[in-house]
Amino acid sequence: LELATLVFMNLHEDEDGDVEIKGDKYSEMPLQIIDTGYGLERFCWAAAGTPTIYEAIYPQTVAWLKDLAGFEGVAKQWPDLDLDRILGEMSRLNGIMNIEAGVDGEELLATFLQRLAKRGIEISSEQFTAITDPLSRIYAIPDHLHALCNMLGDGLVPSNAKAGYLARMLARRTLRMRDELGIDVSLADLAIHHVEVNLGNKTMKQTHDGIATILNLEEAKYVEMLRKGEQVIKTMLNNVDKTTESIPDELLFSLNDSHGIAPEMAISLAIRSGWKSVSLRTGFTAELAQRHAKMAKDAAKENTESKLIEGIDHLPATSPLYYDDVYQFEFDASVLFCAEINQEGLSKDITHGVILDRTCFYPEGGGQESDMGVLSTDSVHCRVLHVAKIGNHIVHLTDGPLSNGDLVHGSLDWNRRKQLMDHHTSVHIVGGAVRRILGPHIYQAGANKAVDSARLDITHYNRLTRQDLDLIEKMANEVIVQVHKTEKTILNRKDADRKHGFDLYQGGAPKGNMIRVLRISDHDIQACGGTHHDELGQIGSIRLVRSAAVQDGVERLHIVAGQAALDYAREQDGILRQTGEVFGVNVADVPKTAERFFGEWKEQRKRIEALEAEIVRLRTSGGDDSSVSKDGVRIVIMESDGGLKNMSKMLKELTLDDSQPTLAILGSKEGGGKLMVATTENSVASEKYNAIEILQAIIPHISGGGGGRPTFAQGGGSRPEGLQDSFDAAKSILDL
Repeated sequence: LELATLVFMNLHEDEDGDVEIKGDKYSEMPLQIIDTGYGLERFCWAAAGTPTIYEAIYPQTVAWLKDLAGFEGVAKQWPDLDLDRILGEMSRLNGIMNIEAGVDGEELLATFLQRLAKRGIEISSEQFTAITDPLSRIYAIPDHLHALCNMLGDGLVPSNAKAGYLARMLARRTLRMRDELGIDVSLADLAIHHVEVNLGNKTMKQTHDGIATILNLEEAKYVEMLRKGEQVIKTMLNNVDKTTESIPDELLFSLNDSHGIAPEMAISLAIRSGWKSVSLRTGFTAELAQRHAKMAKDAAKENTESKLIEGIDHLPATSPLYYDDVYQFEFDASVLFCAEINQEGLSKDITHGVILDRTCFYPEGGGQESDMGVLSTDSVHCRVLHVAKIGNHIVHLTDGPLSNGDLVHGSLDWNRRKQLMDHHTSVHIVGGAVRRILGPHIYQAGANKAVDSARLDITHYNRLTRQDLDLIEKMANEVIVQVHKTEKTILNRKDADRKHGFDLYQGGAPKGNMIRVLRISDHDIQACGGTHHDELGQIGSIRLVRSAAVQDGVERLHIVAGQAALDYAREQDGILRQTGEVFGVNVADVPKTAERFFGEWKEQRKRIEALEAEIVRLRTSGGDDSSVSKDGVRIVIMESDGGLKNMSKMLKELTLDDSQPTLAILGSKEGGGKLMVATTENSVASEKYNAIEILQAIIPHISGGGGGRPTFAQGGGSRPEGLQDSFDAAKSILDL
């Protein structure tokens, strides 16, 4: 047993390197490193003397899961097999089970069983699989839970991106393995059991109830993913034989990359959907990882951007005056460098880049937009349209040239700077309020501070309500009133880490050994190099306009502060007054009046929908030629007066009844012509007719295209006058 390792690191990846390993080239590093790693859990294993490491570090959990999964019944099938001895020998031999891309799984297993036989253990491949398949899941579940609970305990929120994706993947793998073992325990209960048994002494940011809430939501999302995933699998595997033993690699790659269905999950869903014999080829997961690593490497090469301005490395660093006095908006400086700029993506008015020895202009960074203003001499007047930072140099992008050595006078657009400071300081205040109200799992996932508004992206497992936003807004404005001054300090990074912890870097870790820290009492403490008010009262007020889901697990708060908050309040007041005038009521009566009108509108809408449904029923009951019966299937071909929404309702009305198998072909002349084809699911209609094939045969008559699945397809065109020809073509295909 390898208890500790020494890793000798002396190579780095280099396309021009002279050392090649597995197709990749490397060069020697100037600094060669010896990394010592101690496997502390392995010491526990060695001391405990258990067959595997899992019984040593998760003894109670493993025993509990074995009981829940009924593993004892599996082991009793072969009473002559010494399971502990088999597992012990397997642990010794596991080094040869090196799963790499392109490996032959059957050959690897045969080699493994031969090695066991040499050690006096005779076991068939069927026995080996029957024992190790459930055991591998029983061992993997606590390992997955250990990582997952630590992540959630540290405040991570599962999502579809970055670290949140890893948490979601662990949760879903655990759920899949639980289901495969037939264990009837919720993910939340599995996790809380693991925390209490294995992490009882660990201090966590997140509460046990918080972890349970997050995992209950994750399990609900997993169930919904399975429901949608089954339909995706059925569509993607439509042309794959049901007796096949493997899904084509490209289909698995597509399911993973385009639909977010991992290979193991795809296999599980395929088995549930009727492809009973499929299994995941040994080494496929390694190939997928290699593929993604190559894609990431290629993307990194493509994203290498050219410098905005060249030939400035020899210049002294620009002195940023905005850190000395954030309210200074005029200054004098010398021009060190000026060059023409011609780069895509910049304003067409920008012609030159100017570097000064010092400046009050704040460059874009940390999500904050740059300052704007004017640089002028006695004879030249240049607008500063954007400011960027390259290394230690601040580049002013102007609409005209200045000469090296010129003495210039700089003047900021103060109203712009003030509004940017309002919004940047407000983002810190709101961030602190969000963490206090919603919980310790809140982490900044992104931010933008513009003139008109600010955005703060936060990690959260649920959608925010207006009530949540009102509570956050109330606390943010209370902070403005109660906390008079901000503290701005420069700290050594090690001292800052020791004093405040890694939560200091909500907005990202700044470069360098010395970092700027903004402290708003104990409400919010962040490392930040932006421009902030010295006194919070200068902001005025903060309003939270709305929230939106950027992605699953990330909420975006839209914030206005200062003059922008006043403008927003004035705009809302104007809208309310105008609405009152339209209704002919006082502003105070607008909500009640709107509610009454909306209720009346809903009642009318219900009546209209009922009448439309009755029209469909009458038209398809045999009174005209819209509906015919053939071979036990009702075939409906008809034109709809409405657009896609109305057609969808009609299709649902026609195909929902399992007792009346139906093929429905609906068309509309709206928007260039539209066609929909559907069959009653799991009926003789869906067995006889393929909606995609019918659609593709008739849609050329309206010069269109479309797609879908075998039981539902839709498309649009640009020739509505050809709709009747599409119907005639359908009748011809169906021999009507």
